[in-house]
Amino acid sequence: MHLLKLQALLPYRSPGRSGGALLLMLALLAPGAQAEIEPVQNIRDSAERFLHQQLGEHNGDDVEVQLGHVDERLRLKRCDEPLEASLPPGGRPRGNTAVNIRCPGPVTWSVYVPAAVERHAEVVVARRNLSRQQTLGPGDLRMERIETSRQATHYFEDASEVVGLQTRRAIRQGQVIGQQHVNERQVIQRGQRVTILASSGSVTIRMQGEALEDATAGDWIRVRNTSSGREIEGEVQPSGTVRVAL
Repeated sequence: MHLLKLQALLPYRSPGRSGGALLLMLALLAPGAQAEIEPVQNIRDSAERFLHQQLGEHNGDDVEVQLGHVDERLRLKRCDEPLEASLPPGGRPRGNTAVNIRCPGPVTWSVYVPAAVERHAEVVVARRNLSRQQTLGPGDLRMERIETSRQATHYFEDASEVVGLQTRRAIRQGQVIGQQHVNERQVIQRGQRVTILASSGSVTIRMQGEALEDATAGDWIRVRNTSSGREIEGEVQPSGTVRVAL
């Protein structure tokens, strides 16, 4: 409503405290007096930029971010500080997710922006049906481009990381090979000569032994002391030695 028309409709009051309040109200109603509004597009841009930053740079990746609806009627006060973005607790920048956009002040507010994130990448899959405890060779593997955002486990993007590993279970042809499908590389093989480290406090004794089973780093393994013929158990170290307690 035009300021002059509003004045004409209001009853006359003598100047004073009430007159000052009236002038303040009229000033607030005047054009340009309302606080500036944060454009919804700024909120959307902040959410999309944040998701791309979270995904990082991956050579050969094809990432697509689709933002959901943000209500144009929000009319949030324009933020005097740069907008802050974060994922909700337990949130991940993949699949169906949301980004919290927050104004840190002086007038604080926050809003969630729904989003759908798809990432396509070349991953290692089984070229043929693979049996349990099969040692994988280059001919057992191939690369395939898939949408990875809904993969529940770590997958491999380099076939050389998988060659030489042993399957823990049967794997179907075309199935994505994840960490849960393969054992770590063997550090020790059955019958291999190993160094046994027997420790007690600051004292360490080195002796030679023979591995009685295959093992990877962190496994407990039976070894035979080649001098005494005694069988003992120890933990396999990444270096291939076996540490036992005295």
